[in-house]
Formats: sequence, structure tokens, C-alpha cells
Amino acid sequence: MSRTKNIEKEIIKAIIQGEFSAGSQMETERELAITYQVGRPAIREILQRLNYGGWLTLRKGQPAIVNDYWHDGNITTIIDIVQHFDHIPDTFVLYFLELRIALTPQYVKKAVMLNHPKVVSILSQVDELIDCKEQFALYDWKMQKELARLSKNPIFSLTLNSFEPVYVKMAMKYFSLSFCRKASLNYYKKLMEVALKGDYQQAEELAHSMMRKSYALWDRHISTEKNRMRI
Repeated sequence: MSRTKNIEKEIIKAIIQGEFSAGSQMETERELAITYQVGRPAIREILQRLNYGGWLTLRKGQPAIVNDYWHDGNITTIIDIVQHFDHIPDTFVLYFLELRIALTPQYVKKAVMLNHPKVVSILSQVDELIDCKEQFALYDWKMQKELARLSKNPIFSLTLNSFEPVYVKMAMKYFSLSFCRKASLNYYKKLMEVALKGDYQQAEELAHSMMRKSYALWDRHISTEKNRMRI
């Protein structure tokens, strides 16, 4: 990783950990250059990337302002959070699962409605699925992308594509739990059954139920881990 990328990562980590609080001023370019021992052009480049990523707001002739990244961030912010850290926060996975409750049932419904034979073809591959987090994560990503494409609504595909750099990483964390893999495998098989019948309404209901279950499973896992840490 380049020196500028390392500095960018350090600043993002400091913002997340509250060392640079939302609404506060960053140091000037000159001060940051001294702190990180690089030239001002390098600092300017880093600040511009952080501005694009929703972490900072640049002001001409004045120090940058630290954003409240949960409210002022964007898709790049999400990618930065996951890509810059080896450990993805459990609550971040929970937020993503909550988003899927609203999103996934809609493109599943449209995919089954418009092209259920292809949906069946995708889901039939579960028979070859190996019971490990890597295989489940890769298969789930492939399936979600294809279902979104078959829905014929490009917004679904564009939204999922925005998560491509981080989806599998989050999915591997989720599928590291055997009961999550078991629940998803059961869902894939049930979805194939309703897709065979072309029952798009039941497919939507099934997807919605599974997305809520995934959220509940992960939420329970977080609570269990917190209780364990207190002991």
C-alpha cells in the first residue's frame, strides 16, 4: 500500500474512532504535511479523496471540516469503511442486512415474474454448494447480481454493483456461522420450488421472510457476543 493510502487509512480510522469529531476542523495542509511527513501536494490529494468519499468537506483557503459520515457519507464511504479495515464491525453487517429487507424481495419478485426458468437455473446450483463461508459468500453474491439483472430494473443492479468491493467480505463474515449457512441453504431450495411454479408473489414473501430472519440471526449473534465479552 502506498504512503498516501496509508495516511488516508489513518485519517479514516481516526474519524471513525472519534479522534476527529464530526463538525471539527482538520489541521491545515501545512500542519498535516508536517504531521505525516509528506509534501503538501500529497496531503491535498488525500484530502480530495476524503472529500469525495464523504469523510470531509473541503473549504477554499480554510481547513477541511470533518463530516458526520453516517449522515453525510455515500457509497464510497461504505467501501472505505470495509476496505480499510481487516475487521468489519458486526453492526455494519447488521445495517446492510436491514437494507436488504427493503431491497431484495422486490428484485426477487420481478425476476421470478419475468424469467422464472433462469431463476430456477441459478438456484439449481445450490446442489453443488460446499458448506464453507467462502463458497456460500461467492454463490450468494453471484445469485443476487443475477436476480437483480433478471428483474429488468437497472437501479437494482446499479445499487448492488456499488457494493461489489465489499459484499463478499461482509457475506463471508455472515456465513462464517453454520446456522446462517443452514438457513440460507433452506431458503435457496424453497425459493427454487416457488420459482419452478412461477409464483412471484410467494417468491417475494419468501425473500422478505428470509431477509428478516437473516437480520434477526445476526442481531442475536451480536447480542450473544456482547454477553460473552461481559463474562
